[in-house]
Amino acid sequence: MKQKLARVVAIHDMSGYGKCSLTVAIPVISAAGIEVCPLPTALLSTNTLFPGFKFFDFTPQMNEFINHWKEIGFKTDCAYSGFLGSAEQIQIVKNFMLDFKCSLKIVDPVMGDNGIIIKTYTPEMCSTMRELASIADIVTPNLTEAYILTGRDYIDGEIDSDTSRKLCAEIIEMGAKNIVLTGVVRGNFLYNCAMSEDHSYFEAAVDLLPYHMHGTGDLFTSVLTAGVVNGYTLKESVESAAHFVRDAMIVSNDIEDAFDRGVAFEPIVYKLRSGLYNKDLA
Repeated sequence: MKQKLARVVAIHDMSGYGKCSLTVAIPVISAAGIEVCPLPTALLSTNTLFPGFKFFDFTPQMNEFINHWKEIGFKTDCAYSGFLGSAEQIQIVKNFMLDFKCSLKIVDPVMGDNGIIIKTYTPEMCSTMRELASIADIVTPNLTEAYILTGRDYIDGEIDSDTSRKLCAEIIEMGAKNIVLTGVVRGNFLYNCAMSEDHSYFEAAVDLLPYHMHGTGDLFTSVLTAGVVNGYTLKESVESAAHFVRDAMIVSNDIEDAFDRGVAFEPIVYKLRSGLYNKDLA
């Protein structure tokens, strides 16, 4: 009997420069021995941090992709979505996950950060994203996105473990099977707080680095996806993702233009080949 190769459909935009979205998801998940099939939502010359970026909306083509996949009997083990640019795109993703009966649905609800909602996000989009998050097997909001999903007002500053646990529980009660609340800062540590539908809860911490880089959220959820698809537990996969992102940021700090390029994971991506990050791999 021939060996089965796990497959992930990655539903993200693609930027030609400034690593994020598909230019992170494809190489990272592939490095873990998983086939990645992109379903592009938009094409950009660079990510949106660069002035004058060129943007090409792919919404009309998304359904053409999907309809052709249906015609050829395409199947997937996992659907993993990131930034979505309209309520229509969010609904397309929800329909895709349900129509293709994806056994693993991973939603990174990219809506904002540091208390600021992305300018293109409307109340309708926030509501539709809540619907998408409610069918997810794993949803990975940052703190800002968790407040949006739960309808709470954003509170600036650090939150304690009880507050993060309550936020996670509210998102589980919305329907998500597992939630990983990312990037929770407490003192000199960065926590990723996770809860499953039985309300079991854990936190994974790494040292807080004194600088930020773009693409780290996409990198975290891509490494997490690689671990879970390869059969590792949520806890193992969260810890793998947290340590990989931290170490990739340390590597990046010594690479020219890394703060424009995005986090430089390439020098250590081979250490994901088992599905989990093995920092000791030569």
